Amino acid sequence: MFKFDRLLETMWNKFTQDPAKMLIITGTSGWALSSAAQIFALLFNDKISAKEKTFLIPQEMFDAIVNIGSFYLVTQGIKKGTAKLVSTGKLTTKSIRTYLENSPFKDSVGKANFDIERDLKGIISFNEHMDSYTSFMKLATVVGSTAGSVLSCNIITPILRNKLAAFSHNSIIKSANEGTNKVFTKEELENKDSHLLHVKNPLHKHSGSHGLKI
Repeated sequence: MFKFDRLLETMWNKFTQDPAKMLIITGTSGWALSSAAQIFALLFNDKISAKEKTFLIPQEMFDAIVNIGSFYLVTQGIKKGTAKLVSTGKLTTKSIRTYLENSPFKDSVGKANFDIERDLKGIISFNEHMDSYTSFMKLATVVGSTAGSVLSCNIITPILRNKLAAFSHNSIIKSANEGTNKVFTKEELENKDSHLLHVKNPLHKHSGSHGLKI
């Protein structure tokens, strides 16, 4: 039998050790749920014709892939990069840096094969710094993941979506112009009353529509 309180306890124990992971998981889940809601809203909207849906729904699915993939990959990548900087001592607190500079490990600080938690664990003189190291690691990865989410949502994702939309536009125009003597423009193709709306959508094997999202 499913026990919600046990799930909450498991999540608490897991995410208190790595709060940045919680940020990434909840953010990715949010994008997934938002995208699913958008697709279902289109699917069950009676005001949108079946012809329009055959274009809008695949377009929304492509957007979902970009949104979710971009958010997860960017935030996870920056989180790992930040954690690596902290674990090698490249990015750390003043007290830990002072300790490292006066320890036998001073020549290893900042190198990829050096790991503070692994190499200094059990060393009595470092025990007093371990809590500080752990707290700083959590803080740094949360800040890094937050910066990654902002970068993904506000810069990377819009650029990728615009490129996909531009590619889709160009594909439709090329398809519409094949076998004709007239070169149709994007505006003509998007004209609601135009017969050109019957052109096939290159992203889906059905007819297209004027509802192309950018």
